[in-house]
Amino acid sequence: MITRTASFVKAAASIGLYLMLGVVGAASAEVYVVSSATLPINEIAIRELRSIYKGRLSQVNGYRLTPLNLAPGTNDRDAFLERIMDLNELDYTGYWHVRRYTGQGTPPTEVGNKEELFTTLKNSLAALVIFGCPMASNQSCQTA
Repeated sequence: MITRTASFVKAAASIGLYLMLGVVGAASAEVYVVSSATLPINEIAIRELRSIYKGRLSQVNGYRLTPLNLAPGTNDRDAFLERIMDLNELDYTGYWHVRRYTGQGTPPTEVGNKEELFTTLKNSLAALVIFGCPMASNQSCQTA
């Protein structure tokens, strides 16, 4: 796990990204929160992540965020929805259909794969994305 984490940190840093990393829960499940290098956010609570990905929160510590999401059907997205959002794909998609229809926002930008995700992160000034999942949903994700 340490080797994989170290290589992930190096990969993120090599393309100019800022990595927030937390290891949470008894089973030491990993959660990665990656943002553009221009977002100096050192800590973000799970409740804030939920609000960001539901379109209810657009700023953290005065910095405007643009959340990114992997395409439906990917393992990271399914795990993120289950453990962070406490929703399944159908409920999350339905939630965003209603919000769009009522004019209350648009869902996070979706990208097809991790390569496209990192390219988008690198070229964005304020993007944020989550990889993996914590076991406990009331913890914070902290900078490595």
